[in-house]
Amino acid sequence: MKRMVVQRITAGLLLLIGFLAMAASHTFPFLDDLSEPAESAVAIGGAACLLAGVWLWLRKPADRSSAPSAGDGESP
Repeated sequence: MKRMVVQRITAGLLLLIGFLAMAASHTFPFLDDLSEPAESAVAIGGAACLLAGVWLWLRKPADRSSAPSAGDGESP
């Protein structure tokens, strides 16, 4: 359960960074002073953060065992 919370928090931070980078690359005029490769790096970094965030958010937690244990309270 704790691993899932950490995974969601990390995904949320990556999504936030990605959205901010993509918005900055299209909106803010201070990026006009940067060179073309630097602007591309901001856009590519933002896209990578967005993809990693989505991947972490949708990722299913790995089960520790293939069969449910007798004491976990679930019926087969």
